[in-house]
Amino acid sequence: QLNSPPSTQEHTVASALRLNTLLNRQFQPDDRLLDTLRNELKLLDGLCRTLGVSELSSFVDTTALELQAAVAMLDDEAKKAVPEPDPQTGQIWGIEDVSWQPVATGMSTLEALQHHLRKSPHSGLNSNKVRDLLQELDYCIATLAPLEAEGAQFHLAVEESGQR
Repeated sequence: QLNSPPSTQEHTVASALRLNTLLNRQFQPDDRLLDTLRNELKLLDGLCRTLGVSELSSFVDTTALELQAAVAMLDDEAKKAVPEPDPQTGQIWGIEDVSWQPVATGMSTLEALQHHLRKSPHSGLNSNKVRDLLQELDYCIATLAPLEAEGAQFHLAVEESGQR
């Protein structure tokens, strides 16, 4: 089920997908929501397999969502024991707590998807979805390209909608 309704998707919590980067231990969160990439992740993973590149989902990190869900289950007394936000990330998790991938590896996947969708825009999607996907892929590529030569790392963070 590639386009299953939201009620049957894996995450029952409304989630957001964002691009985070790391260069020389400098964490850079991004505010742009990548909703179309999130919604079409299974379809895009299938395209990645066809194209022979790493699946887009291999760059997704769910640490923030998992920690947010865990904190939400705590009672008020236990919430007092939740650690202060990490000084580098501003979140309750630190740089070492999440999965990071080389920008160069991600660029291969992003560029292959971008090229394929430009060349074959019908890929099982309507033209509005393809347009939205290309805008989000273009944004990720433009953000990551200058960091690639510097050996930066990145991930696509899944977190609860409205968190930041």
